[in-house]
Amino acid sequence: MSFHQSGIEIGTDKRIDFSRCTRWQPDALYLTQERINQTDWQTLAQITWASVEQSESLFYYHGDNIFYQEMSRLLQLHRVQLISALRTGNRSAIENEISGLLGLGIGLTPTGDDYLAGLSAILFIAGHSAVKYRECFISVLEKEKHKTTLLSAITLREAIEQRYRETIYRFIERVVTGELNHIQQSIREIKKIGSSSGSDMLCGMADAFALTRNNGGNYVDQDYH
Repeated sequence: MSFHQSGIEIGTDKRIDFSRCTRWQPDALYLTQERINQTDWQTLAQITWASVEQSESLFYYHGDNIFYQEMSRLLQLHRVQLISALRTGNRSAIENEISGLLGLGIGLTPTGDDYLAGLSAILFIAGHSAVKYRECFISVLEKEKHKTTLLSAITLREAIEQRYRETIYRFIERVVTGELNHIQQSIREIKKIGSSSGSDMLCGMADAFALTRNNGGNYVDQDYH
């Protein structure tokens, strides 16, 4: 795979052409303290979790493939430990668990990377108290990007920088503006991304919602699915 200004070449016979694309430049999103206070983050997390528990995500693998079973176990292990580290503010543990998730999974964008992208898309919104951990994510990615694919490393870095595809932007925009009437529609659109990438990202977003509470910007203990 090679990247060019006009597109992406995949192997010798496939190409994604960007020459007719126009630049999409949405407004930057900002999470106000008022919105943090008014949003029922736990319910939002539960809605999002419910949408992915029966998906193709390796986080919720129910088949009999031993290889996938072990990956699912490791994904859940690092996920729970990362959430715990974020809750307590243990930067060393945060970096260790990011490293554990990076590149874990299958495909061009492994499950662990997609999860981290979803988590980053919420936690690093301007105004969120978790922005202080952004450099931890960047540092690990820069040091260990060899563990994953080039496409996935780029996608994750873009998510950390709050750049992602329009369907994800519209979903987050509804959250930060409090317009949640059609949130299920946005979730369904995200689930269409890749074979399981959208569901993996939603898993990360759900955990980020559960970590976002009206508690002076601090994290509190939660039940995770």
